[in-house]
Amino acid sequence: MPSLILDLDQTLIDTSSAQNFRKPGGWQTVYGLIPNFIVYDGIADIFQYIKDRKIKVCIVTTSPSTYCGRVLSHWSIPFDHMICYHYGKRTKPDPEGFLMAIERLGDDPNNILSLGDRAIDIQASKAVNVKSIGCLWGSAEKQLVINAKPDYLAETAQEALTIIKSKM
Repeated sequence: MPSLILDLDQTLIDTSSAQNFRKPGGWQTVYGLIPNFIVYDGIADIFQYIKDRKIKVCIVTTSPSTYCGRVLSHWSIPFDHMICYHYGKRTKPDPEGFLMAIERLGDDPNNILSLGDRAIDIQASKAVNVKSIGCLWGSAEKQLVINAKPDYLAETAQEALTIIKSKM
């Protein structure tokens, strides 16, 4: 059964309004900003396709689990598993989180696609032989993503959906 590994921030949701509060640890302020985040155009279509096809999803993020859980809950984003900042000893680009995701999804890496907006997402995918879609729509490092040589590039979430449909 096909599965997806998805990054959260700047891939599914524009969380850039909270960026300046995250680094100094202003998490209470960040939590208050969650309702102001924006789900990118086309993401709802991806999740409808996932739901219709019963595709399993693991969110792999460098964000803490409390934050991740609150964002996913607030925006009603469906997922089967999540791997967050404190779940392992190392974060992306180290493949540890992706290895945990593969195990939890119970799927062969050849049946998994990953979506991410940063070069570290692409690097972690490559390390575990998971095909990657470089998501440029929310990326603050578009050239680094391109240079990381993902298997596919998508300028919009609709382009990513077209790629997902062709592979799953």
